[in-house]
Amino acid sequence: MSQKPVLLFVDDEQRIVKLLKIMFRGEYEVHTALSGQDALAIMDTVQVDVIASDQRMPNMTGIELLTQVREQHPSTVRILLTGYSDLVAIIGAVNEGEVFRFLSKPWDQTELRAVIAEAVEVAQSARRVAGTLPPVWQGDVSGDAGGPGTARFNIGSELLAIDGVDSDRQSMVEMFTRDYNVRAVPHVRDALEILKQEQIGVIVINAELDGVDVAHFLSEVEAYDPAVTVVATTSDPNSDMIIRLINKGRIYRFAIKPLSLNLFRLAVNTAMREHHRRLADPRVVRQRMQRSAEPDNTFFDSFVEGLSRFTQVG
Repeated sequence: MSQKPVLLFVDDEQRIVKLLKIMFRGEYEVHTALSGQDALAIMDTVQVDVIASDQRMPNMTGIELLTQVREQHPSTVRILLTGYSDLVAIIGAVNEGEVFRFLSKPWDQTELRAVIAEAVEVAQSARRVAGTLPPVWQGDVSGDAGGPGTARFNIGSELLAIDGVDSDRQSMVEMFTRDYNVRAVPHVRDALEILKQEQIGVIVINAELDGVDVAHFLSEVEAYDPAVTVVATTSDPNSDMIIRLINKGRIYRFAIKPLSLNLFRLAVNTAMREHHRRLADPRVVRQRMQRSAEPDNTFFDSFVEGLSRFTQVG
């Protein structure tokens, strides 16, 4: 039996899946499918580490496929390959398919190889901790605030909201104060000390903060603490913004203002559950051990320095 990581490429163009198989068959066990239905059939018989799917296919789109994969095979890391910048599809990619990366056709071979390698590492690390996590929820994660089904997270991770709009920031506090300890600030410079001192589980951030490259800020946050998950919001979405937030900022969910209360609460609760899963991930544990082993403030100072060229943190 092959000990190679397993990849599955899905595209309705046979020449593309043939090319991808040639590219990766030396290092991986590669399977291909010409439709979403064929891909799901393969996954019923083979444990796939990473699936990379085209978006525009007949009968079943890439997002529809990756959503089913997320539900049926949650440890498989999902990548979307497409030649189109369809805003609805991109939002669906992050919220429904929970894609790891969004890559445009024609792809850069070096970038694609690097993304696949990282995705394989994520998949294998996630499988090592699957089934070992203790229960972390009390109640129903889909319940309305204050209602009988309301869920509460039973470890001490906090919610950090970063939004320059006063009313939206206050709404975050009101929406989640019964579930989490909520910290709400108008700018990333106000968030830095909180990130240093507190156990932040989820960041909810306005993607359009004045003077801030939000995607770069989030990439630095991930380097500082990869257990943190991110829900980004905006009142003016565009494809390029969301793709950059997915690929560089590594966001976990995306929401358009004005927010739908129930859907947004579910998104944040799901993000907190993902944060807890990451706390048990060996890659995250190693990163945190490295941070704690360094002299006081060294890692944090490096974090702030990494932001200085792209973010007004002074």
